[in-house]
Amino acid sequence: MTAKGTLTQALENLPEGQPVTLGALLSATGSRAHGVALLLLSLPEALPIPVPSAAAFLGVPLVAISAHLAVFGEAATLPRWLRRQVLPHRLVGVLRSRVAPVLGRAERMSHLRWTPLAGQERLLGLACLYLSVLLLLPLPFFNVPPALCLVLLAWGMVQRDGTAVAAGLAGTLALTAVLFGVIQWVGRLAG
Repeated sequence: MTAKGTLTQALENLPEGQPVTLGALLSATGSRAHGVALLLLSLPEALPIPVPSAAAFLGVPLVAISAHLAVFGEAATLPRWLRRQVLPHRLVGVLRSRVAPVLGRAERMSHLRWTPLAGQERLLGLACLYLSVLLLLPLPFFNVPPALCLVLLAWGMVQRDGTAVAAGLAGTLALTAVLFGVIQWVGRLAG
C-alpha cells in the first residue's frame, strides 16, 4: 500500500489501552489518508460489529473528510482537528482483532487495476460526501448499504483498485435508484 506499511500492519500494531488518534493511525499507513480514514470510519456501519450508534459519532467526521477530499483532493493533508480525534477504545479493539485479519486477506486479493478511475479523488470525494450524508439520516435499518458503498470506494482509493471503486460507484447508483423509487412510492401513498 505505502512505503510505511500496509493498513493491516498499522491496525495490528495499534497499542492496547492507550488513546489512539486518527492522525497517529494515518501516519502509520503513509499516504492516501483520506481513503484510509473513510474506510476505517465507515467499516463499523458496514460490518456487523458491536459498536452501538456508530453513525452518531462517526458521521460528522465522514462528512468532513469526504468534503475535504472533494475540495482539495488526496494531496492535501487532513485538517488538524480531524487528525486529533481520538478513536473510541472499543473501535480500536475491533479494528485490531476483527478488521485487521479481514483486511489482510483483502490486501492479498487486491492490486492495481483501472488506476485512472481509482485516481479520480475529487469525484470520489463527492460520491463519499453523498453517502456520508445518507449515513447521517435517521432511517432505520438503512446504514449498511451506504456504508458498504463507502467501504468499496475507500478501499479502491487506498489500494488504487479501480474495480473496487467501480463496484462502489455502481452500488451508489443502485442505492440512489432505490431511494428515488421509495420516495415516489411513499409520495403516491400519501397523495
